[in-house]
Amino acid sequence: MRPQPVASPRRRAIAVDGKALRGARLGDGAAIHLLAALDHDTGLVLAQNDVDGKTNEITRFRPLLENLDLDGCVITADALHTQRDHAAFLVAEKNAHYVLIVKKNQPTLHTQLTRLLWTQVPIGDRRRDRGHGREERRTLKALTVKAGLLFPHAVQAIQIKRRVRDLHKGRWRTVTVYAITSLPTWQAGPTELAVWIRGH
Repeated sequence: MRPQPVASPRRRAIAVDGKALRGARLGDGAAIHLLAALDHDTGLVLAQNDVDGKTNEITRFRPLLENLDLDGCVITADALHTQRDHAAFLVAEKNAHYVLIVKKNQPTLHTQLTRLLWTQVPIGDRRRDRGHGREERRTLKALTVKAGLLFPHAVQAIQIKRRVRDLHKGRWRTVTVYAITSLPTWQAGPTELAVWIRGH
């Protein structure tokens, strides 16, 4: 009898996200803006920093995560935090991994991702959701880039296609989003990536 493979423990995922607090104002009338690290599973805030008018979320990323034990964790963040310094800090200093959205604030990387041969990559994960007056169909493709992406520690490229239909209007619109991760395929397949991206 062949031994059954042992399932690896589920990797902890932490979302880094900034929000302006609705209705909350400082004495000068400026909105209160916070950057937080939240556990994907529990929704607990693990750390939180204010982002005042003298700085921005990018400069608050490292101080937010500096004192957290991130060993083996995967950090998810939106395109604002797709910064080379952030990636190097997470992987080299905190022994963590990342899944980061890539938009045109990283033009060279974004162009590199759009030019990959996605038509030859099979869909690795497919999901459907219906609620809040809309229907959404999502597909995810992941591709190991052996020649290397133009970003520190990135080893997989990700393409997410979202087809969204307003249930009242009936028309579909398609949005394509790209992402990168420092996790190789044997540590994070399309299903895990889809869960983390959606969970963010």
